[in-house]
Amino acid sequence: MNTLFKRSLGFPLLCAIASVGIAQAQDTQSGFTASGMLGHFEFDNQLELDGSPFGSIGLGYKFASPWALELTYLKTSTEFRNSGADLDLEQLRMDVLYHFPRQGRAQPYLVAGAGNQTLDTGEDWENSLVNMGFGLNYFVTEGLSIRADMRLFNDIDYEDTHYGLGLGLRYLFGTAQPVSTPKAVKPRDSDNDGVPDSADQCPNTPPNTPVDEKGCKVVLDEDGDGVPDSNDACPDTSRGAVVDAQGCYVVITETKEMTMRIEFGNNSAEINPNSVGEIKELADFMTQYPLTEVVIEGHTDDRGAESYNQQLSEKRAASVARMLIQQFDIDSSRVRSVGYGESRPMVENNSEDNRAANRRVTAKVSAQVKTIQK
Repeated sequence: MNTLFKRSLGFPLLCAIASVGIAQAQDTQSGFTASGMLGHFEFDNQLELDGSPFGSIGLGYKFASPWALELTYLKTSTEFRNSGADLDLEQLRMDVLYHFPRQGRAQPYLVAGAGNQTLDTGEDWENSLVNMGFGLNYFVTEGLSIRADMRLFNDIDYEDTHYGLGLGLRYLFGTAQPVSTPKAVKPRDSDNDGVPDSADQCPNTPPNTPVDEKGCKVVLDEDGDGVPDSNDACPDTSRGAVVDAQGCYVVITETKEMTMRIEFGNNSAEINPNSVGEIKELADFMTQYPLTEVVIEGHTDDRGAESYNQQLSEKRAASVARMLIQQFDIDSSRVRSVGYGESRPMVENNSEDNRAANRRVTAKVSAQVKTIQK
């Protein structure tokens, strides 16, 4: 083939052919086709023939795939530039078409084929030809499309290369077959808990049972008291509280008295940091039993003025109460403080050891109810 072929169609056609392997589209249209085209036919320069209009008709069959066959008849007439003698050209060829995936209404295609060509200059000259090219169908409806293509025609016997540009219509006498899309296979889930059998470690959970990612029953415990919600008669207990088998608070039914060894500065209500642990123990107990209340009592020995000892005992009891509330988050409604000064000694104030025992802070913890209803 000559340089005209190489320059005008060779490279883009090779690129298109290479892309055939990449395009893996499903084209389900099938049926007989009829087409007609008008266009311009340009002869090889060495023949010294003027370009001329041509007309063609084609009948073919479109397979339910990208492929189609088409039998085409083409005719054109021209004249020699030097002599003005007339020439008629007729072609009859069989073409193979490959259709690329549609992009909206547009569908490009490649075409190649072979056939016979007759040149009539007063006598008939017949020779073989091959052709190849590319084109585009623009669908007006599913059956009717506007068709345009470009072809190169190579005269095998004389090694002449011609080309043609055409525009016309194509009609498909058929319908598009629906593409059968495989249905997604739903994993088997025998107990309908939403976890496939392949991952279900508890395959026989009852209906409507909450399960985890392993398909096992989720034991819900919204209040975190260790009693499942399904058995929890008191579902709103506070975190860390002691509860019974029904999830309700265990209630203290008698007053408990705790004597705490709280150290204070000399003649001061400031708590020594070494004594914070004593107060924390009381706070932990009250957290475990949320229905309890406490009265913090402050006591002194008999040294000093009675009025001064009364004020000091009140301040020291209030300091302990304040730490319970502010540092250990015990609700203020559950805490009271009172000072008794030197009026309630545990033992006689007749020795240093006895006086130390009388300088004390006590916590009387009690509950106002015996049961709780939720």
